[in-house]
Amino acid sequence: MEKRSNILKMLFAVLLFGGAWGIVEATLGTVLHLPVVHRTMFLSSTTILVPIAYFLMGGCYKRTGSMRCVLYMGMLAASMKAISCAIFKMSFNPCYYILMEATAMGVALLVIRPKKVISYQGLATFIVANTLYLASSTFLRINIANSTMSQFMANVEKYVFMFNCVAILYTFIAGAIIYGVVKLAEAKAWNFSKIKQLIYHPAFASSMAAIALVVTLILK
Repeated sequence: MEKRSNILKMLFAVLLFGGAWGIVEATLGTVLHLPVVHRTMFLSSTTILVPIAYFLMGGCYKRTGSMRCVLYMGMLAASMKAISCAIFKMSFNPCYYILMEATAMGVALLVIRPKKVISYQGLATFIVANTLYLASSTFLRINIANSTMSQFMANVEKYVFMFNCVAILYTFIAGAIIYGVVKLAEAKAWNFSKIKQLIYHPAFASSMAAIALVVTLILK
């Protein structure tokens, strides 16, 4: 009975956080890719979406204590995107990037094993995961065989260093704000038990995954 309960807990955690990831990718990702949005290293999918994805993966890891669930999250989010790509005949590259993010996070969790998401260990986990992801995705992003060394180094400098530093800065600021809110809630003795019960309820988790699929198909 306990084993079955743990399996269900992991399943609904994957649906909850994987669904949230899918929704963020579909909604915020669409906004960040609009032509009217000035996509510099200060406002891009790399510096905004990726930290959010790692925060959600950290939440799933904290909830389940399982690195496999982080990989399952990536598979779920990538599968939703793949369905959209197949239907609308688009490039499957976003699916590969999502899987690479999840894999990089799995490696970072294996190395650091943070006890809390909002902590220095959590930040270190993000730094390791994001650096691994940006380094590996840079090789996918460019055609190494047809690129000069200067072009290759320019891409490494842009993504592995500049974009990475901006993403780390954003993550640190967001983490500090969340940490402050948590401490304020503890000082005020605010009770979020009912909200947590709602969020982690199987029906809510399943709804998140369903909404993510619908939003992904609508926004492509």
